[in-house]
Amino acid sequence: MALLMVMSSVMLLTILITETVSGATVRIQLASQYRDEVKAEALAGTGVQLYRLVLMLSKQVGQNPMVMQVGQMLGINADTIWQMVPTINTQLLRLVLATDGDTDNLSDEERESMVVSGGLTEEQREASREDSGPMRRNFLDFDGDFSASVQDENRRIYVGKFQATGLAELLQTPSGAQIYAMLGREEYQDYLRDHNIQREELIGNLADWTDPDDVRIFQGGRESALYERLDEPYLPKNAPFDTREEIRLVEGWHLDGVWERVGHHLTVYGGGKVNINTAQRQVMFGLLMAYADGLNTDSYVEPFLDELLRLRGMPMAEGGLNFQQPQQFPQIMAQLGLPMREEVVEAITTESNVFRITSAGEVGSAVVEVHAIMDFSSDPGGRIVYWRTR
Repeated sequence: MALLMVMSSVMLLTILITETVSGATVRIQLASQYRDEVKAEALAGTGVQLYRLVLMLSKQVGQNPMVMQVGQMLGINADTIWQMVPTINTQLLRLVLATDGDTDNLSDEERESMVVSGGLTEEQREASREDSGPMRRNFLDFDGDFSASVQDENRRIYVGKFQATGLAELLQTPSGAQIYAMLGREEYQDYLRDHNIQREELIGNLADWTDPDDVRIFQGGRESALYERLDEPYLPKNAPFDTREEIRLVEGWHLDGVWERVGHHLTVYGGGKVNINTAQRQVMFGLLMAYADGLNTDSYVEPFLDELLRLRGMPMAEGGLNFQQPQQFPQIMAQLGLPMREEVVEAITTESNVFRITSAGEVGSAVVEVHAIMDFSSDPGGRIVYWRTR
């Protein structure tokens, strides 16, 4: 009996100790993961704030009279500093610092270790964190890494709120005309026919989502009838969009095919004008088709678009193109051989004031992303209009 009691006691103590150790291990792992998540979120926020400084500098320098004068002499827009720093990646910075920008001198073992570790050996990471001097702390002296990028929202077409009461008026607005032209690409017609989609209806649904009434601009009827038949019904907002993702709630724009072709070129932020210095090909196509003087086809406009984008992508020293004033756009297009209607000047801009900053912080296995929208149109420090952490 004594031996049995001793064995039972030992087994009970073993189970108790094992459970305690196991629980403590789990709590330590959870605490470690939470610590890494907090660090990763802080790093992601650092990436956002760094770009905020870059954008503030770009705006202040761009408004300097001397810089503006030099920019005019060089034929460039002075507000372009932010475009010179499209991404910030601390892992790449560590790689450059550890290898002095030259990886040819590394041994095979170092190369293999860099591949396994995702870019740097542990020794190289430690070296990148060392202080650069007795009075200065190294910029990279922290755990983990972050990467950040910036894009201007003015490269997209603004659909935050339409000012139109009828379909004809809606299609004459800058945004309506450009979206109508983008949806009119010949390669999209089969998709639209297969899904029984009309361009006018898609644009009308965007306007109906933001206008205050319940009457459809396209062919009349109740706006809410489009959403009452859904498995999880909801009502149209009848107010301006708050986020870009909200566009996917609008009838027709929830389709991936519509979103991939046109939807991701739309924005609900900004002043409503497209920046012709940064707009992507699809948006520039819509702009040319909407405002070209005369009836044009895809095949006729595409060569002019190719030439415009080629010139815009070239360095200024080699004959590249950078618009300083909206009035230059119809002049340049006329020189290229595609006359534009003068109304195009009211639909475009050469400066961006609203920016989307995406930053991801990574510490260990924890990854946190921050998406921020900053508006510099009225606030020199950048007013935060959207912030999302995930």
